[in-house]
Amino acid sequence: MRAAIKTAPGVGSLDVLDAPAPVLAPGDALIRVGFCGLCGTDLLVFDGRYRGRNRPVPYPLVVGHEAAGEVVELAPGTVWPPPGTRVAIEAVSGCGGCYHCIRGEYNLCQDWHHIGLTRAGALAEFLVVPATSLLPLPDAVTLEAAAVLEPLATAVHTLERAKPAPAVSAAIIGPGSLGMLHAQALQAAGVGPIVIYGQPGDERRLAVAAALGVDTFLGDRQAIATHARAATDAIGFGLSIEAGGSSAATQTALDVVAASGTLVSLGIVPPTEIDLLQVMRKNLMWIGVVASVRRHFADAIELLRTRKVQPERLITHRLPLADALDGFRALRRRDAVKVMFTV
Repeated sequence: MRAAIKTAPGVGSLDVLDAPAPVLAPGDALIRVGFCGLCGTDLLVFDGRYRGRNRPVPYPLVVGHEAAGEVVELAPGTVWPPPGTRVAIEAVSGCGGCYHCIRGEYNLCQDWHHIGLTRAGALAEFLVVPATSLLPLPDAVTLEAAAVLEPLATAVHTLERAKPAPAVSAAIIGPGSLGMLHAQALQAAGVGPIVIYGQPGDERRLAVAAALGVDTFLGDRQAIATHARAATDAIGFGLSIEAGGSSAATQTALDVVAASGTLVSLGIVPPTEIDLLQVMRKNLMWIGVVASVRRHFADAIELLRTRKVQPERLITHRLPLADALDGFRALRRRDAVKVMFTV
């Protein structure tokens, strides 16, 4: 089969190559991948900068973790879902026996597996995953839309944790696909007004955000803080979401959140120094959100089925698998919001 493979650590070392067909182990399912999206984490892997948990990134590694497809074959003794079923794919699976897994929070398992990070990913013609990681799709949800379920489930997780009240104001720092999926999920929950903030170079992505019906603003940290004060009558935003994956985005999220507000961290941010005194003086609730579990996927599927979230509005680049490197380049240039590969 053909697959996008990172062959060595460091920057680059990724190409579309021939790879052996994946082998089924007990409990596994073989999936014919229909669509696979790219995200900022994939770019970190490409650059050799991804920070994992207790498992190093293995090489060679088939990359990609936002995918949907069709069941082709089940391992002996596995009966569900039957071949031919259209499915979304959970990226994360836990060890099954630790404290967090027993509580159903396998996204917190320190021995987790994550397709495209610790095991073979989905930017390939075929993928093997545990059958328990599959979610059958209703007819109204296309495979392309379902390939965005992994980040949308994270947005559902954010709403579950943050519990924003209707009509609370919200700022999103970072106009990538994760930030914009959060904007759509917040709109569906009645949250607003919503402002998405970007930095110079984000002009094309902010144009996509504006088409969603949210306010946008382009500027550096000082300009964003000034805009936030004017937009909220100097109160700040009740909910501030860091979706930029950088130290600057985290500090900006702190700058614009209101006293007694909620700040959500989503990005894989390197160790950094920020003005933590704001957390105390603003009496903040600061929440970290990592990945999602099955109930979040179920709710995300319903958001797609009812068209309350429309991920196709975020797909700026549709490419074949053979052009994988072009997709990574578009993401790096910040031309793209969501890159989607037809596999």
